[in-house]
Amino acid sequence: MVTKDKRIRFNDLEKEAVVAYRVREFYFTSGNHSGADMALMLVAALPEMIRFCEKQAPPFIASITKTGKVHLRLQT
Repeated sequence: MVTKDKRIRFNDLEKEAVVAYRVREFYFTSGNHSGADMALMLVAALPEMIRFCEKQAPPFIASITKTGKVHLRLQT
């Protein structure tokens, strides 16, 4: 799952859903990007997101930076 809601990791109900359904969630570090900017960020981040999913068991929440870097933010 990819979202631009970076506050999701602080919402207890949403965290419970991530855990219950073993979601691999990625969010953009800023929700103020245009659709075109987010598309470029995803293209840059995709190889690292794939490697991340191969190494990190779900559930987790990770961020995607403007430069396409991926960082683990919450592992449950």
